[in-house]
Amino acid sequence: MKQTSHITEQKNSSTACGEKKKKSKKSSFRSFAITTLSVIIALCAGVSLYCANAILSSGNAATDSSVKESANAVQREPAAPSLSVSDSLGEDFTRTLTVSCKNTDGTTEGLLCYVCPKEDTAPDTDSEWLDAASGTVALQLSAGSYSVYLANRYGKETVSDTVDIKVDAVTSLKLDLADPYMNVGMYDTLTVTLETVGAPDESLSWESSNSKVATVEDGLVTAVAKGRTTVTVSNPGGLSDSIDIIVTDLLRVPQITEYKPLLPAGQYSEAEGALIDRVLESRVATAGYGTRAGVVAAARFIPLEFNFKIPYFYENGRLDAQPDRPVCDGEGRFYHKGLYLTHSKFDVLDQSKILYGPATWGEPLTNWEDAFGLIPGAKYANGMTCSGFVSWCLINGGVPLGDIGAGDTPDYDYEYSDIGERVWLDEEVMRSGRIQVGDLIGCDGHIALVVGFDEENIYIAEALGKGIVIEVRERYREVWECGDYTYAMLMDDIYNEHGGTGNLTDMWKDYSDVINADTNN
Repeated sequence: MKQTSHITEQKNSSTACGEKKKKSKKSSFRSFAITTLSVIIALCAGVSLYCANAILSSGNAATDSSVKESANAVQREPAAPSLSVSDSLGEDFTRTLTVSCKNTDGTTEGLLCYVCPKEDTAPDTDSEWLDAASGTVALQLSAGSYSVYLANRYGKETVSDTVDIKVDAVTSLKLDLADPYMNVGMYDTLTVTLETVGAPDESLSWESSNSKVATVEDGLVTAVAKGRTTVTVSNPGGLSDSIDIIVTDLLRVPQITEYKPLLPAGQYSEAEGALIDRVLESRVATAGYGTRAGVVAAARFIPLEFNFKIPYFYENGRLDAQPDRPVCDGEGRFYHKGLYLTHSKFDVLDQSKILYGPATWGEPLTNWEDAFGLIPGAKYANGMTCSGFVSWCLINGGVPLGDIGAGDTPDYDYEYSDIGERVWLDEEVMRSGRIQVGDLIGCDGHIALVVGFDEENIYIAEALGKGIVIEVRERYREVWECGDYTYAMLMDDIYNEHGGTGNLTDMWKDYSDVINADTNN
């Protein structure tokens, strides 16, 4: 029993000793682990602290730099700009102003530039200024004095300088309104309107592309022969303007002659008739279509420029019906545009209102009237009656009043004696100046147009038994004492309802030198 007991004690003793050894190993490992972890934690903390200090130091340095830069920027001031103006002139008559910009410290950051007329001031808002951070601003400026402002974005410290832009140039060159159609022997001075700045050279050069048709010298164009040429005016700056001149020998220089042959039948081709119409249209347009002057231009054209006399034909009828007058078109009247010279004009007639025609001016036409020595059924050369001529002048001049007649016939509600303000002629009226070129003049049963005044005479365009002519009467006494004219119709209200006065002249251009030269030759 004791032996057994001994063995048991030994086992217990061995077991206790093994347990002590195990406990000793665990304790050593724990200490090592704790120590290692502490070292690692210490290292991490050190690294973190270092990084944090580095970041903090870097941030502080950047902040210090920014604060320092901002402080410097606020203290910057724009330096006085350097200005230069180009010698060359732009196509729009401007010069280039170059502004060299910098701050007083030599930098260009934040610079702004503003250029305006000297009397203006710079705006407060940045949006209206030009960015000058590149150090240069270039602007195209017309003539004038300008203020140049510089500022920067840090407090808008501004400086101003003044620059004068000088431009001596003709900015526009244009030929004034001129009639491009000329008859052989005509001459006319072309005028030019110049728009300028400064004190430029205003000299002009003239050239005709075909001097055999028309010559030009210092603006004076002289028509030499039938044809076409281009007249050009130019200046040293390279500006120019041109006009095409068409010279015709189908018409003559304006003149009153004692004798002019009656228009023969079929005198003109279609092309020639069309050209004469274009000349008439151009004369009216130059005077002012729809104006008093336009009507006068039409009234002067046939008796002064047309080579032949348009016959008088007592009307067969009118487009506007009258109690004792048939409705008729183109027989003793021609209430249409242009001259009634060629058969193509038949197309403009109202075919339903042709009584005995059609027949152009100068062609034989059956007469309807049994009065004034006329034989009904006999043929006479077609032409125009007095009111037919006045109606034609008005419609071609752009003031259409209708195909109406003359006189004070009680049964007619609308005649030329009803249009405008009537004044009875006497010396007081004739000296009053109330009667103007373009007013109507006549007596009961006759109407005509005043187309000219000079110091002594009045010139009256009318259709009478001897054809379409211009009558010349002493203006103060003879014109009313002769009995051919008893009243005038003042037409201001009528013309003012249309285009007004236009380019009115009391007389046409005097070509007596040309006429006398032709006569002497």
